[in-house]
This record gives sequence, C-alpha cells and structure tokens, in this order.
Amino acid sequence: VKVLTTTTDAHAALLEAGVAHEHVLRASGRLLGLLQEASIVVGVLGPGPTPTGPTAEEQAVHALVRAAALQHDHFVVLTAPDQFPLLRRGLAGVNDSTRKQLAAAALRGLAARDLALAVQLSGMQLPTGDTVLVLGGGGREHAIAAKLAESKHVKRVIVAPGNPGMTGRKIAVHPELALGDNEAVVRFVQEHDVKFVAVGPEQPLVDGVVDALAAAGVPAFGPSKLAARLEGSKAFCKAFMERHGIETAKYASFTDYEAAVKYVESVSHKVVIKASGLAAGKGVVLPDTVEEAKAELKRMMIDSVFGEAGAEVVVEERLEGQEVSVLGFCDGRSVVLMPGAQDHKRVFDGDEGPNTGGMGAYAPAPILTPALRATVALEVMQRAMDGAVQDGFPFVGILYAGIIVTSTGPKVLEFNCRFGDPETQVILPLLKSDLYEIMRSCVCGMLLASEVQFQDEYCAGVVLASKGYPAAYEKGKVITQKTSELAAGLTVYHAGTAQGKEAGELVTNGGRVLVVSAKQTSLEAAIKQAYEELDAGKVGFEGAHFRRDIGKRALRGPVRLAVLGSTRGTDLQYVIDAIDQGWLRASIEVVVSNKKDAYILTRAENHGLKTVLHSMKGCANRTEFDAKVTATLKEFNVDLVLLIGYMRILSDEFVDEWAGRVINVHPSLLPEFAGGMDLNVHQEVIDAGKSVTGCTIHLVTKEVDGGPIVVQKRCPVHADDDADKLKARVQALEGPAFVEAINKFVEGQMPSESA
Repeated sequence: VKVLTTTTDAHAALLEAGVAHEHVLRASGRLLGLLQEASIVVGVLGPGPTPTGPTAEEQAVHALVRAAALQHDHFVVLTAPDQFPLLRRGLAGVNDSTRKQLAAAALRGLAARDLALAVQLSGMQLPTGDTVLVLGGGGREHAIAAKLAESKHVKRVIVAPGNPGMTGRKIAVHPELALGDNEAVVRFVQEHDVKFVAVGPEQPLVDGVVDALAAAGVPAFGPSKLAARLEGSKAFCKAFMERHGIETAKYASFTDYEAAVKYVESVSHKVVIKASGLAAGKGVVLPDTVEEAKAELKRMMIDSVFGEAGAEVVVEERLEGQEVSVLGFCDGRSVVLMPGAQDHKRVFDGDEGPNTGGMGAYAPAPILTPALRATVALEVMQRAMDGAVQDGFPFVGILYAGIIVTSTGPKVLEFNCRFGDPETQVILPLLKSDLYEIMRSCVCGMLLASEVQFQDEYCAGVVLASKGYPAAYEKGKVITQKTSELAAGLTVYHAGTAQGKEAGELVTNGGRVLVVSAKQTSLEAAIKQAYEELDAGKVGFEGAHFRRDIGKRALRGPVRLAVLGSTRGTDLQYVIDAIDQGWLRASIEVVVSNKKDAYILTRAENHGLKTVLHSMKGCANRTEFDAKVTATLKEFNVDLVLLIGYMRILSDEFVDEWAGRVINVHPSLLPEFAGGMDLNVHQEVIDAGKSVTGCTIHLVTKEVDGGPIVVQKRCPVHADDDADKLKARVQALEGPAFVEAINKFVEGQMPSESA
C-alpha cells in the first residue's frame, strides 16, 4: 500500500507513528506520478487562512486533497491526525462506507477553510468587548463562564441564574433570571446588550430557547428544539441511531405498562430501563432480576415517579464494558472531538452505592485510544451529524456521546446535546484555543478542526457532595476555600452554593457542591494534587463526602497477556484486532506453543508478536515442561495467560503458580458437556436436543473444565445443524468472550477460586 503525504504536519505525524510513506510538498511532475501509484493520500488541513491568504503551495496541496476525495473509490483520504490510526487497518480494513466518510470529512474541511477565507476577505472580524450570557447555574456553567472570560473578545460574562461562588474576573451572576421562560430570556438579552448566548443545561434546549433567541436575532450556542430531541426523548434517540446505522444496544420502547412487562419477561438478557423524557439524570435504572425490572416499570409508568418523563420507557439490553464520554464541537455539518473523559457515577468508592449525577472525572481517558477515537469520530459522531442533516435538523453546539466499549466494539449508550457535568470541569481547563471563537465558528457553520487545540496535559476533578447525597441531604454548611493557598493548576468550580449570613460567606445549597479540578503534566500528578489540597483542608465544608478513587482505573497500565496455543489460534486474531482497534487495553507479550507447525505462531509473527516454541525434549515429565513455560511467562512479566487451542493438560504445579491468572475457553455452556473436545462437544449438544448452546471462559483449576465461570456467551441451536455448523456459530462467540473476560480481569471482577 503506497501512502503519500502532502503536508509537513502529516509527514511529521507519520514519521512519529513509524508509517512508511512518500512525502512531496510541492506541486510537481513527481507528485503527479506518485499520485498515480498511491492508494492513501494524507493531507493535514492546517490552520485557517493567514492575513495574506493561502500560498500557491497550499492551494496546490488543497486541490490535490480535494481531487483525491472526489475519487474516493481509488483513494483513501486522511485529513486529520485523529484518522491516522486507520492506517493500521490497511486498505482491506477500510470499507467503501468508511472511504466515503473520510472523503466527506476532507471536503467539509476544505469547504470550511474556503468559507473562513471568504469571511476574511470580506473584512469581517470578531468584535472585542462583547457581553456573553451563559444560561445555567452549576459547576458546568462555572467552567464554561471561566473559559469564556479568558477570551480577548469578551468584556463581560453573565451567568443566569448562576450562583455566588462563580463571581470573579469578568463574571457576574443574575439569579433573578429563571430558566424555563424563553420570552424572559430574550428580554434579558435585549436589556443587557448581550451579543451571544451559551446554553449549559439540557432543559432550556429541549424547550427551544435557541430557537427563541434566533428569532430575536441573537446568536446562541446550542442545538435547536428539534435537534435537542436527541437528549429530550430517549425513544427518539434510539430510533435515530437505528435509522442511521449507529451501533447501540438492542431495545424496545413502550407506552403500555403490560406490554413492557411482557417484554422483560421474554428476554434472556439483563436490561436497563430508561424514562424516555428528561428526569434530571435519575431516570435510568439497572435491575438485576425480572422482578426488579417489573417493579421499576411500575414506578415509572404507573406510579409516575418521573411524571411525564416516564410515560414512555425504553427497555434495552444491558451491555458490559468501560464507559467513556466523547464530546464534540458541532457546526451543523462537521464535528471536532475533545479529549475523552471518564465519569464516576456511583456515590461510593469501587463503584458502589446508588447512581449520582457524577462524583468526579478525568481527561484524557486512556480507554479512548487513538484507534478507538478514530472509529468513534467517523462511525458515531460524524454519522450522527450527517443523520441530523438528512432528518432536517442540522446539529449545532455540543454533541455528547456516552460510549461503552464492549467486547464487540464501541456502542452508544445515549446522546446528550450539551456539555457534561462533571466532564466539562476537566475538559475545558485543557482547552488551549479561544472557546468564544470556537462557539462563534460553530454558530456560523465554519468550524475548522485546526481552531480546536488542547494542551498536552491531564486534568482530574473530584466532586464534594453534601452529607446524604444522592438521597436527602443537608444544606447551609459554611464552605472553606483558601483561594490564596491553592496550588498552581488547581481550580474550584462551584455547583451548589449560596450566599451565607456573613459578608463574603458561602454555604452549601445542593447535593453536589464543588468540583476540585487539578491540571498537571500527568494524570497521576493531577489526581495526587486534587486529593492533597482536599486533605490539607484548603477546600471543604462540614459533612463533605467525596470519593477517594477518582481516576484509579486509568492509572493501571494495559494488561500484559501471554497466549498458549497448539492450533490455528482463531480466537487470538480477535484479541489482536480488539487491541488494534482500541476495544481492549492490553498487550500480547508472547505467544507460546508446543507445536512447531502450529499456525498460531505464524499468525502471531505476522502481527509482529514475540513467539516461543517449547518442546518436551529434555523434559522428564509434564512438570518440567511447564516449568520452562513458566520461566518464559515470567521473563515477559505476564499478568494473564490465555489458553487458545492449547492441546496439553497443565501440571498441578503450573496451575498453582498461576492460580487465578489462567483462562480457557470451552465450546459449551459449562458445566454441561465438560471434558469433551471440539466437534465431539457440539455433536453431544445436538444429540441432547438442546435449543441453546454457547461458549464458556473459565478459570483453569486442577479439575478439567471445572474452574469458576468468568463469561458465557449464548447462541441458538437450529434444527438443521450438524456439528460443523454449530461449531462455526459457537466459535464466533469465543473471541468476544475472551475480550470480555480480559476486561473483567482488569476490573478486578474475576470469580474466586472457591466460586
């Protein structure tokens, strides 16, 4: 595959990534010749037009990129560093749909540059001295206001209703403006000479405040009422994703209680139940049993605990995997992603206790690998933008995708139409660009990816909540904030605060009160600083509760795997692909075999993996052979061992040495049909008249196929199945089962040996 770069930025990026390529910067006969040979064209679209406009060289490069994009059947065109991980897939891994999406992204980028140049040539410039209104009153709005106040174009930021903890440089609060009355918002804007509005929470967006402001001639950053349905109605959102091919959980929507009950009784998987409307972040429940699910349906649909929001419910399959929040700036046709963030929803350490609005977050989240980010950008975020245009409501503002990284790839849990909370308090401190310029560009439909730059740093935020939260909580506790003593890089964002009895005194007035956000050059340093400031008593209040494990998950490095195999290693390929595509944070350190002609060794070597062949030569018994294998695994500092078609019985000594760290796959739903192998197992399943079978990942113990079960995947047995057909269907489940089991190991969710 010939890769051709046409800009110095692309050249530098591919050198750093170790991707072989030809680099030609100037338009020439050599460039045209290489273009005829190339399969992949990489041209990073750099900064917007300079005061003198694009150079002749830039014009030639952009013409080349445009020409390649228009011939997407011949070229794969990459125009942003986020897309470079796709190079690892090669041409075979980039299908026609992805080619079209990449070409469309290139053309959108070029169109935005052309528009920016047209604006520049017309003499239009952003004014200075603007008054900007931020609607909302929590920690998210404090972070938005603080970042807007840094803009050279902004003279004053008004936050309404705001809270007194936000006031400061350029920022004033107006608690008299209550949200929910669009006419009142328009009057306020006119009376205070507001030039631009940024909307924080979802309810005003769903209520159409952006439409009301547009009708009054006031630009506002946020989606229209029609576009905000992506968050305002979960049923609408799920149908939108299904319509536009965006991967999400299987689901069904109901307005009839009895029909919903019958559905949860009919499905074999665990479910998630969601109130379709807005329920202040509390309308999602995860029942563990059918009876619990039926009780939650009654609460929502009969008892109306969420009012009209629960009149319609969405019941969807519960997915397993880590979650990551992916936010993007949107201008109606294109989207530019921010660093991924990871939220902590449960109130107590170890993800225990009830759900909350969020007890802390950090960014960038390592779970959003470059390869996974590229996939999400194209197959989720841009696909949603294109779908919104097709459906007649171009999306402007913040598109927030709640992503779960499953064993079969990323899937969307939900879309939100605004900044997340507390994700905003750890993402915006990293923004190097001017937030006001970005928002204005989005509203004007001319956002350039180069406008959005983030610092190469990390941010961790810890939420301080009132005693009792998320249930009934205390209010009126005096807040301590020793601002002059706070370390550099630390910011305190106010969410639930009110004016106290004394001048300058602030007291608690909500469940989530403060977010202590620390920015440092490493995630470990950011987390450490946030907790040090809290432990030193520089920020806090009586009864304050906060989690002690924010970001702990991200501090663990990728799990180090070893694979023992004697056959083809089909399941190994799935694990390799999952790592390459960012679904699995792991590294395969070594592949060991006892068969010199085993294709698993060739498969591993084709992917640049270390391989070791061990034979019985010189070994008196199984124990001595396994001692050689153990020495190899220790040499490579292995965390977890995968048995993939390993045709040996392990010695007791090996099992003891690696207790709790060796997993195997069996082609049935253990404990049924234990002890059998390959086609014999599938034939036994058919002969027994089973209607359902599957595979089992289990811990390896001294009892063959008797170790604790880690993961099971199921599939139907068809009437016309023979052993070969059934084997193919079951084998397709084994790779995803391995990935899910590896993730359980990483999360400390493996069963005990005594289970």
